[in-house]
Amino acid sequence: MYKIGIDIGGTKINIGLFDAEKKILLKNKKSYIKDITDLPVFIKNEIENICKEANASFSDIVSCGAGIPGTVSDDGKKILKVPNIEALTENFAAELENILLIPVRLVQDSRAAAWGEFLCGEGKGKNCLVCVTLGTGIGTGIVLNGEIFNGALGCAGELGHLPAEENGRACGCGKKGCLEKYCAGGGLDITAEEILGKGYKAADLFDAAAKGSEEAGIAINNAIRILGNGLVSIINLLSPDCLLFSGGLSVQEELYLNPLIEYIKNHCYTAAGRLPHIARAGLGENSPLYGAAFIPIKEKRKHFLSASIMCADILNMDKALSEIENSGIDYLHCDIMDNHFVPNLMLAPELLSKLRKGTSLPFDYHIMAENPETIIEKLDIKEGDFVSVHYESTIHLQRAVSMIKEKGAKAAVAINPATPVSVLDEILPQLDMVLIMSVNPGFAGQKIVPGIFDKITKLKKTLSDKALDNILIETDGNCSFENVPKMYNAGADMFVVGTSSVFKPDMSIKDGVEKLNKCLRK
Repeated sequence: MYKIGIDIGGTKINIGLFDAEKKILLKNKKSYIKDITDLPVFIKNEIENICKEANASFSDIVSCGAGIPGTVSDDGKKILKVPNIEALTENFAAELENILLIPVRLVQDSRAAAWGEFLCGEGKGKNCLVCVTLGTGIGTGIVLNGEIFNGALGCAGELGHLPAEENGRACGCGKKGCLEKYCAGGGLDITAEEILGKGYKAADLFDAAAKGSEEAGIAINNAIRILGNGLVSIINLLSPDCLLFSGGLSVQEELYLNPLIEYIKNHCYTAAGRLPHIARAGLGENSPLYGAAFIPIKEKRKHFLSASIMCADILNMDKALSEIENSGIDYLHCDIMDNHFVPNLMLAPELLSKLRKGTSLPFDYHIMAENPETIIEKLDIKEGDFVSVHYESTIHLQRAVSMIKEKGAKAAVAINPATPVSVLDEILPQLDMVLIMSVNPGFAGQKIVPGIFDKITKLKKTLSDKALDNILIETDGNCSFENVPKMYNAGADMFVVGTSSVFKPDMSIKDGVEKLNKCLRK
């Protein structure tokens, strides 16, 4: 399971790939191109390149968060105002979501930085954190009592737009004299041109000050004073226990950041000499990436594909197993039928034991036979396997479930299309999975039985009501490109895939899996 974090700034786009442990696997930094005609496509291409380089599957990405330098709606779906970047449209989140096919949430970049530092950086364990992003503009993220503080009107933290000079420089927000037009990178670019000449930037201003330019030094000190006064006001109002600085300008420690911190310490109100922890953000320029990636998002549930081995080319089993394993399939579904419980005879335990030598994939045994207890004893079961027995096939269901668990496997009970979900009420707490047959068991290629989607939904609700959400729901029968998304939306987690999807003769197994995963991400 992976998450994507994106940091979109006035001059660059950073994209990071994270694992579930909040570890950044790979990051790609690209210069921002103002004339990009399709920003979502550009981002998707970059994510695909990152996944390829990190040897990660794009289909395993569950969510994407994007930090932007502007104001977004409370649900993170709409851009309300972005002063500096024309390419970011109101419906950017929906556009990105439509092309990535995963949930996307937007967050103001400074809030993303604050959240990243609170979760993983210098602000970990703090109660009231303020993180100031010093980039092209200036933004401020605030975390109070473990939550991002947006304010009642959604505009909390707009430090960059505090009035600094009456009738001063025009700002992208529509006002004049805003603080960021004098203290941020974009504002210092203007100052550099005023002092050094056309074409000079903030970096040149710092170089000139370092070489002894009195005029450049005075200009930088004036910016420190303006920004320092704004931050002293924040400290005096909020009394935070942590004040951090991120963004490109924070690397100017000797001439900018350290004097700014000293100014704040000398001017803020203190009680008994207590000061907040003031420092540069521990995650550096990656702070917004971490925060955006792990901003709370309703993620899509992970799904699992179990390939029905009876649908593979039995005359070329080595090749088939290799293709299945390299396609991204999660389990091998092994049907065991006795020609009594179902009208078919398939896959003896001895054959399945030999198949073990040809693959490292876990097995998903499905016993469609009378007296399944006698078959469980003969199976070559490994840790991580699933073993399903039918409710209808034994009068000693609990004994069969216990035997499965004693052999180290995960226990599942299967029910036929006409068997109600309610028959499982007593055994549910002992299960790891329930298999719902969406066709009558015995043969591949059947049409789905009506009412199956409602049955899946009913089981999902039963599990939720009993606080058994850890139990997976598997479906077996006509798991096609059309039906699997419907089964997933109804509540199913695992799908037995065969001739109606990944084993179609007109495509490779890998192409079938990729198409099915794409259908599931929509």
